[in-house]
Amino acid sequence: MVMDMFGNYPYTMIDTSNEEQMWLDIAKRNLFDSPMVRQARGVADNFANDIKRIVRDYKIDVVIWPGHMGHKDGSATVGIMRETCRDLNVPFIHLGLDLFDKRYTTPDQLKDKLSQFFRAMGLG
Repeated sequence: MVMDMFGNYPYTMIDTSNEEQMWLDIAKRNLFDSPMVRQARGVADNFANDIKRIVRDYKIDVVIWPGHMGHKDGSATVGIMRETCRDLNVPFIHLGLDLFDKRYTTPDQLKDKLSQFFRAMGLG
């Protein structure tokens, strides 16, 4: 795994040419660039651009999005992520799940869905 909402830190550079700009850039970084906040409260382009960058930088074979059902922001961008992956010619799968309640999607259902996906894509 090379990217998730907690380990992806695409921080913008801080301009240190003067003190006022430095404090402004530090404030922007803390408000907009921190993991999950950037993804959840930012624009949908964040998802698309991050996927493009990671797929190209790491030569990714597949994108798996395990979307927690309580995160409606992530669910709303699934179509954009799927379209971005289609443009990159990289298989994409969305796994709807609940991190705290196995009844929503059981581990066996998730394993089955992933197995079917990998077989269909010729990846395993």
